[in-house]
Amino acid sequence: MKIAFLGLGAMGSRMARNILDAGHDLTVWNRSPGKADDLIRKGATEAQTPREAARGAAIVVSMVLDDDASRALWADEETGALGGMDRQAVAVECSTISVAWCRELAAVARERGIDLIDAPVAGTLPPAESGELVIIVGGDPDAARRAQPAFDAMGKATHHAGDNGAATTVKLVINGMLAAQEAQMAELLGMAERLGVDRRRAFDIFCQTPVASPMMQTYGTQMLEGTDAVNFPVSGILKDLGIIDQTAAQAGAEVPVARATQQSFRNADAAGLGGRNQTDILRLYELPPRS
Repeated sequence: MKIAFLGLGAMGSRMARNILDAGHDLTVWNRSPGKADDLIRKGATEAQTPREAARGAAIVVSMVLDDDASRALWADEETGALGGMDRQAVAVECSTISVAWCRELAAVARERGIDLIDAPVAGTLPPAESGELVIIVGGDPDAARRAQPAFDAMGKATHHAGDNGAATTVKLVINGMLAAQEAQMAELLGMAERLGVDRRRAFDIFCQTPVASPMMQTYGTQMLEGTDAVNFPVSGILKDLGIIDQTAAQAGAEVPVARATQQSFRNADAAGLGGRNQTDILRLYELPPRS
């Protein structure tokens, strides 16, 4: 099957490679040059614009940073992918974007006779590498079925959430819960340390209780042991928390915990941790080394 993949950042390049490894005819595009070189060596074709990449593709997948990048990629009058797609093709937006833009984008696609589904992914770089992402889908179920060959290559499970925007909403729930738990874990381990309790021992006991999810056991260990790997940076969490804040305001929803979490990650960013892994938020609460 001919598939186009647009956006070859840390996540996108891995997702695109898995599509190629599954045997599909892959055309790729990235805004900055050089990101496609490895994929080209493996047999992919590089396009100069999203529109060029989308021509003749049965599935067109996007994985970019935010609303602005998504808007330019899909809807630009001269280079946008929607302008190059066949009506039988399906557009797949995997980026974490705002619900408002997701729904507007789906409407723009419909005006052109094209089905678009939002399909954000749950998982960071290791599951993207191994093709074990969880894919959440919003939009027409028939369009989702047509996109399934790409999902099978990129992920281990696909869950249909509802109409356009539903999957994006669920992704915000997931990332908001992740961020809140990380921020709370970091500050409470910092409190334990200040009270003279060994924070590693406190965490080990925490892990023996029903409160400790598998995710927090993994991320708490990374907090305490440190990691140079950046699976999802502080700046990425902060971006998603900003989308949650914006979306909640538009919906008239109260999200005080999410807003407090956003401030915690703002503090981490201001402390120079924006490019570090999300678990480095613990560095904010560590006692200075003894002299």
